[in-house]
Amino acid sequence: GARRGAGGTKLELDRRHVHARIDALAEKLAEMEKRRSESRKARAKTEMPVVSLVGYTNVGKSSLMNALCGPSVAEADMLFATLDPTSRKLVLPSGMAVLLVDTVGFVSRLPHNLVEAFKSTLEEAAWSDVIVRVADAADPLREEQLDVTDQVLDSLDCADIPRLTVYNKCDKEGAVSFDPDILLTSAKTGFGLSKLLEKLDALLSDRVRTIRVLLPYDKLGLAAPMRQRGSVQAEEYRPEGLYLEGVVKREDLHLFEGYLV
Repeated sequence: GARRGAGGTKLELDRRHVHARIDALAEKLAEMEKRRSESRKARAKTEMPVVSLVGYTNVGKSSLMNALCGPSVAEADMLFATLDPTSRKLVLPSGMAVLLVDTVGFVSRLPHNLVEAFKSTLEEAAWSDVIVRVADAADPLREEQLDVTDQVLDSLDCADIPRLTVYNKCDKEGAVSFDPDILLTSAKTGFGLSKLLEKLDALLSDRVRTIRVLLPYDKLGLAAPMRQRGSVQAEEYRPEGLYLEGVVKREDLHLFEGYLV
């Protein structure tokens, strides 16, 4: 009887340990939700277009982000390596600045009690201007995974957000795609990255305008929206003011009306 009692105690301890772990994770998710809502507010202020990378874990989203923006995201070949979405500024070939967001990776057969928590970490995608669905080009299950990705995105009210499909890791053996709508990329070799940037530019082109302005020296504050929400491609201090060439968001165009050259 004593042994059974000890076993019962161990089971009770294990159960307590599991509950403590669940509570700790729930707390961590709540904390992340708070941090994410703060970062969403900060993002709304910068008003840069948002591009989200979405897909299963281990398809190379973080490597893709690092290849496009320069290294900084920890690339880990493991589950949930990116539990908190990371965002970085990316300047497209047109000069438009966008915010690239690396979301949490999907996992197959997620335990039911984790699905809701997991969904909340993906709500980032609902704030995007473009969603880039990333799959592993050499994974035989890539199409089914993209279907699941789409189902989750649709359940988060992302149905009307433009989507691009990328088969990453195309340098691996067994990677094929004959579909012209699917971009083949390799974060490792850099293959296909310029094509991806061009596609993003095309999808977002109606959001920005390229302008040339001459700002009088008492209006230099107007350079800020161009620097923060667009990008400056050329600048020159002239006797009559600051000459700037660059890209601005369409909503900011009215600020420069009197200074266009």
